[in-house]
Order: sequence, then structure tokens, then C-alpha cells
Amino acid sequence: MAMLLGLGACTMPPWTLNRSPHDITLRWYSDRTPDAAAYQVAALHCGFWGKSAELATTFKDGSDQIARYRCR
Repeated sequence: MAMLLGLGACTMPPWTLNRSPHDITLRWYSDRTPDAAAYQVAALHCGFWGKSAELATTFKDGSDQIARYRCR
């Protein structure tokens, strides 16, 4: 559980908007943070639950990127 608290308390992008044992939604600036960084955060979150991260949806507006990953 400490790992999950660490992810939510992190001030570096990507930022966690929502998380559960089933998914995680992240936000970051795509011109400053690579998509791979978001996937790593999602993979760590889902791995905590013994699952793999899978990109479910993504939305981009300028440099803002929001993505939801499912834990499968």
C-alpha cells in the first residue's frame, strides 16, 4: 500500500487523477514527459495488484495528455 501512496503523493508527472484495483488515470504534458513514463506508473500500479497495464483510452489537448489504463 505504501507504493500506492507514493504514486499519489508524487509531484513529478505523470500525475494520478484516479486509481482503483481495476484501473488508473494519469495526466502529463506530452511535450515534457514521454508516454513511456505514464506506462511505467500504470505498470507499477497494476503490478501491485498482480495485473498488467493496458491502455484503455487516451485524450490529447495541446500538450496535455490524459490516459486511462486498465489492470488486466
